[in-house]
Amino acid sequence: MNPILGRILPFRSFLGADNMSLDQVLQESVDRTQQPTLRFYGWAQPTLSLGYFQSINQRKQHAESLLEPCVRRATGGGALMHHHELTYSLIMPQSIGTTGPRLDLYEQIHTSLISALRDCGVRVTAFHQSDQSQCEWRCDAFLCFQRRTAEDLVLNGYKVVGSAQRKSRSSLLQHGSLLLNASEFAPELPGLNDLVSSSVEIPEIIEAITARLSQDLEVNWKVSDFSQEEKERAEAVNAERFLLDRWLHRR
Repeated sequence: MNPILGRILPFRSFLGADNMSLDQVLQESVDRTQQPTLRFYGWAQPTLSLGYFQSINQRKQHAESLLEPCVRRATGGGALMHHHELTYSLIMPQSIGTTGPRLDLYEQIHTSLISALRDCGVRVTAFHQSDQSQCEWRCDAFLCFQRRTAEDLVLNGYKVVGSAQRKSRSSLLQHGSLLLNASEFAPELPGLNDLVSSSVEIPEIIEAITARLSQDLEVNWKVSDFSQEEKERAEAVNAERFLLDRWLHRR
């Protein structure tokens, strides 16, 4: 089988609402084009993102991040303190109305992430395959990285990679965070570089993940930046959703 041609965006850092709107716009593009799309990005300032179903009042549970900007994601799960991390977003075309491939894709991506990080010298493990006696966690914790699901990736008992999904009309978006270092706004959460003897850098991780996803998903990635139409659509999405108080305070 010949590899599919996919699209990869250049790595950049954006403000929190911009990151959320750009992910939505890319998913809309994949709905139209059915072209797999991969994006790596950072955060222009430390930002807390709430899971779609979390109440804004739950912010009070985490005093360290109360003064930082806050956005609400379109995906579920616990809150994330985005600071010293690499975020990825992968959008794959799906048949309209199908739900079965969601878990398969989640597991497949995390398997690729395990291999990529091992290529970088970091041996992470899926939580269900780890020594769970090392882990302290709560399923109802406010912060995502204090929760555990079977496919979360852990290192020395600490969760270092977590992901979430959003299904649209004909595509499936999965985005997630690779925690690199602890943030002063969430010092209880160590990152990869806090748990290994030698640090890994973002360009190295991006190169390794891109190669593994290319191999495992049979996709050849071609660099393609945001079109002018996508930029304009992202501004509109921001104004209609992610910058609005009623979106942030909807729960």
